[in-house]
Amino acid sequence: MAEYKFADRNGEIVSENYVQVPNSSPEKILESLKIALALFPYDYSIEIIEDMRDVFHITSSVLGDIYICGKAVTPGGRSGLNDEQRIQPKAKYLNYVFDKQIDGSIGIFLGIYVHDGQTIFCTWKTTMSTAAPETPISKQIKITGIATAIKEGFAQCDKGQGEYACAFKPEFLYFYLRNYKWLHTSCIMEVVSDSNSTIKDSQNGLESLRISCGENILLYGVPGSGKSWTIAHEYCKKNTKVERLVFHPDYTYAEFVGQILPDVQDGAVTYKFMPGPFTSILRDAYQNPNDEYILIIEEINRGNAPAIFGEIFQLLDRMTESKTVNEVTYQAGTSEYEITNRYMAIEIYGDEKHKIRIPSNLSIIGTMNTSDQNVFTLDTAFQRRWNMRLIENSFKTVRSTLADAEILDTGVTWKHFCETVNNLILDNKNKLASAEDKRLGVYFVHENDLKYDNAFAYLKEKISDEYDRLLVAESNSTITDEEKNILEQMREMLKHNRKFAEKVIKYLWDDAFKFNVYDLFDIHFKSLETVIDKFVFLSEKKRFEIFQQNVRDKLFGK
Repeated sequence: MAEYKFADRNGEIVSENYVQVPNSSPEKILESLKIALALFPYDYSIEIIEDMRDVFHITSSVLGDIYICGKAVTPGGRSGLNDEQRIQPKAKYLNYVFDKQIDGSIGIFLGIYVHDGQTIFCTWKTTMSTAAPETPISKQIKITGIATAIKEGFAQCDKGQGEYACAFKPEFLYFYLRNYKWLHTSCIMEVVSDSNSTIKDSQNGLESLRISCGENILLYGVPGSGKSWTIAHEYCKKNTKVERLVFHPDYTYAEFVGQILPDVQDGAVTYKFMPGPFTSILRDAYQNPNDEYILIIEEINRGNAPAIFGEIFQLLDRMTESKTVNEVTYQAGTSEYEITNRYMAIEIYGDEKHKIRIPSNLSIIGTMNTSDQNVFTLDTAFQRRWNMRLIENSFKTVRSTLADAEILDTGVTWKHFCETVNNLILDNKNKLASAEDKRLGVYFVHENDLKYDNAFAYLKEKISDEYDRLLVAESNSTITDEEKNILEQMREMLKHNRKFAEKVIKYLWDDAFKFNVYDLFDIHFKSLETVIDKFVFLSEKKRFEIFQQNVRDKLFGK
């Protein structure tokens, strides 16, 4: 039996006699793919195409349709080259995958190398074959490239004429699928010597391909002014990859960045670093330099942001122009300074000694409500690292279905009510602390909060008496079945018609006019309970009798 070159589990090249092909059936290939796909950050499904036994169809929630022509890697190949490994699928399988790529799906040629308990995926540029459909087509790769992949995780092997084969561990499959189009034609590795295939990772190759769009933006304004709407419509483009989270008082650095947690495998307990959302999106952005990523942090001041960011705080300073540091040229938008965190470095770069920076294709956008009182403050040192943007509280761009929606049956539109109350707040600056921050946001309510349920409109002011009568009957167990049905309908109607009062009127009483309620509300009302009760059970313009006469005059144009 012929002696060939193999790479053992340590990435050392050894000479052995070849006996049989491991992992050779489509079912075995499928098992290996499932193990790699289990590491995907998104949902997926996979199946063997029945009439194309060497072709596998993967459906991914993010990447879409993926077609893989997969074969076991075997030793041998061209005459006299015992250091080569190869796959030999039929031409019809290769062309099937090539056609799928032309149609816009992901189409790749994949070989699975299994030896000494180590699995390595090998890939080649997707091309069309002109051979007869049943003809086996060889794709070769040097064993030195596989050995490098075992040691370093990923290897790019020069095949000449500007084409590269790739070899990598299964955990790099997602990275490969996101970048396969340029990985076979653009060099991200420096091939020092083809004779010994010593491959040196070149960060410059990756950074030169990275887009420059990263920035830190902090959107602030009154509650309901449209901060989240602005992010969705002005910052999140069609293909932007977005991660969204919310800070709160109990949110911690460990949840944000990551933490070491117990992990049970085959009954044995080990401890494993579990990345948080910041580390996960930083990893994805680093590995996919052509894609734009955004981390959205809602309510950033409701958590202790400086404590949550910890040493990540240092990364928020960004380069304003490209800069070369330690022979690596970074794009504008990259972190100006670097930090050391071995657990993050392993997760992001696969190298515990790698220094960490936010890449230039990752933006961080935060939102905060300026009216919140019981929240953490953002100190000047923290705020200066963000581009601050005040979201104007204006009806200029608010949809007409909301702005012109009538508040229940009052005849007063949301826009007119909101602007009237906000002007009153601003007119009372001397009495109200942070008056501008206490204004009603234009998106403070939704159309459904304003819609009037008039199921019992014929009762008008008498509905309160009828509702109370039925409640007493229910309490005394003297209520009839017909009355039970009426009471249930009343409850549903009142629950709906209370939405505006519970959301807007309560805010005005408890917060905006907390220390001087009678600048807005009529002096006869001594509690929020009586205010809401009157608003809900009165009808039409009388609902606003809860307010001072001068306020009612403005609402009704007098």
